[in-house]
Amino acid sequence: MKVGLVRHRVMAAMLCAAVMAGAPAAPAEEPSPEQLRRELEAMKRQLQQLQEQIKKQETVINKLSAEHKAAAAAPQPAAPEKAGTTSTDEERLKKEVTENIMRRIQPSLTAANKTFPSQFNPAIGLIVDTVASYTDKQRGNFEMRSAEVGLSASVDPFARAYAILNGTQDSFEVEEAAIVTTSLPYNLALQGGRFFADFGRLSKFHDHDLPFVNRPVVLDEYVDGESQADGVQGSWLVPIGQYLTLTAGMYNKIGADNERVSNVVSRDLSEFTYLGRAATFFSLTDANSIDLGLSLAGTPQVAFEEAEPRYLGGLDLTYRWIPLGASGYHGFIWGTEVLVNSENRPVGGFPVDSDVAAEQRLAGELAAPIASPVANRTPYQPTTLEQEQQVAAPLVFQRKNAVGLYSYAEYRFTRQLSAGFLFDWAESINPGVGDTFAYSPYLTLWASEFQRFRLQYTRFEAPGDHENQFFLQWTVIIGSHVHSFRDR
Repeated sequence: MKVGLVRHRVMAAMLCAAVMAGAPAAPAEEPSPEQLRRELEAMKRQLQQLQEQIKKQETVINKLSAEHKAAAAAPQPAAPEKAGTTSTDEERLKKEVTENIMRRIQPSLTAANKTFPSQFNPAIGLIVDTVASYTDKQRGNFEMRSAEVGLSASVDPFARAYAILNGTQDSFEVEEAAIVTTSLPYNLALQGGRFFADFGRLSKFHDHDLPFVNRPVVLDEYVDGESQADGVQGSWLVPIGQYLTLTAGMYNKIGADNERVSNVVSRDLSEFTYLGRAATFFSLTDANSIDLGLSLAGTPQVAFEEAEPRYLGGLDLTYRWIPLGASGYHGFIWGTEVLVNSENRPVGGFPVDSDVAAEQRLAGELAAPIASPVANRTPYQPTTLEQEQQVAAPLVFQRKNAVGLYSYAEYRFTRQLSAGFLFDWAESINPGVGDTFAYSPYLTLWASEFQRFRLQYTRFEAPGDHENQFFLQWTVIIGSHVHSFRDR
């Protein structure tokens, strides 16, 4: 069909060209019959020549069309396909060889790239966390809660190190100082020094990183504040389709405020604290996900508590809704953690002791605490030596199982504004002491990525302490920091 159409168009064009070329210009006078006869003969010859050329063109067109159809219908030869396969194998082999070579020389290249002095200096950052508070009993107060200096740098291609120096109104301490490997095989990682043990979810967050102003009571009561630990910890990313991380650790103790054990006193292997944790992640949809973790820590023998074992377990769940089109502007998070503590505790708790007695108990030198000196004495009425050395009656210890939890929900309205509510409940770890409850709505405003304000109200209900509490938190960060304002 297409060949015929082309043929007719070519013939029409050539006829028009021949007529135009052979037609004489209009004479000024009317031609004679002899002249017309000659012109007609000439036109007949030109028409014959044109028909011959058209026939030649048709022959060429038919030949080309037949060759095209034959080439399209013929099968592809096997030789070119084999050549293509060989070429693909060669490219894959070249890629594998290049990757192996780069893997071997990468450490040398990384070290050689540090050619100017500033590359050897660690990244430095500072976080200042201040809180203004007002409570029914303690009234108002301005508190410089912490000023943290963070240092972080790569040691070499195989490890990195970081440190957190924390100054408060009462002390200055090395809160964290740890070494972390970066290139162990089989998805393994190792961490040593002083760091926050991987127990639960929020216990390894610094105070200024929490979603609310204060640490939940159950974490302060069971974990003893942040999960600070001196020891070693290893983790393994399991090579399966589902994300799963397994962690194991060995420490002197867990808990920055844990006074059951001292970091400066040697101990038997049975008096160390051991940790195991499994954590996974589920993506329900593109906008919905769940983090799930299970933790168990144990100390086989606690000298402070009649050499009996202590166990602390936790289950944490975090649900997130983050719409794809507005991940920085809207979102919802719900986090819950349940903790169970089991240990030998004195009925009614330990009495208030002198510092010397506390140090002796930490060293395992006393089976029972020494009573404090008589209080409220005046310079003119000193206590007797017998009163100063009075020993309290032996404490009655009892195995106490305690359960507690915190649960919070937070909604982000815009990039800067979010609001949430925290519920906190904890059974006392001491026999004969009642439960503690706290209810805390809070409002958070991000002035920028490096500055945050938070307003919180707390209704606190504890044995002998029922009060309303108000807090205004102001947190800023300058420079680099290894754990600033994180959510996970």
